[in-house]
Amino acid sequence: MSIHDYLPTNQRLARQLLGQRLRAVLRLHDHELEDDPRVEYGIVLLLGSTGEEWLIDKEEGKGNLIFIDNPAQAMSESPWYRGFSRRTPIAEPSSDHPLRFLVTEPITGVEVIGRESEDDELPDCFAMCGLRLTTSSGSQACFGGYLRGPVVASELAFLSPDEVAPDLCFTPL
Repeated sequence: MSIHDYLPTNQRLARQLLGQRLRAVLRLHDHELEDDPRVEYGIVLLLGSTGEEWLIDKEEGKGNLIFIDNPAQAMSESPWYRGFSRRTPIAEPSSDHPLRFLVTEPITGVEVIGRESEDDELPDCFAMCGLRLTTSSGSQACFGGYLRGPVVASELAFLSPDEVAPDLCFTPL
């Protein structure tokens, strides 16, 4: 499989989030964070309550998320992922944390976030630039890249639905 044929794998791995209760949502980084961890640069590691792991990065060439199929192997063998030695929680269970629901409630909905491609020769650009997760209380978080408007940001951000651009497309998995 080519690196550019990753969207079906992404969808399969993202679908595994349905029904999961996450025990941690972590920003992996190699530098001191200057901003809120939910909008910083760096890859994301989701840890399921029964041992599942999802390592999520951004494929810059086409602006899509990329799910790393074997997170433990990638983090031990890949010089790129091994370099992200720091872990900062993006969501915490404290009652005042805005993303608390991600680590206290099961995920009941997963939607692919896409946006219009600006390049007709690359039709799958931005086809899966993010995911919107809904939990049992109806709370939602959008995460991915290029979610806030013009295609300029390189972050892998966790945003509330009212922080994302209005022209995004949402497709349930």
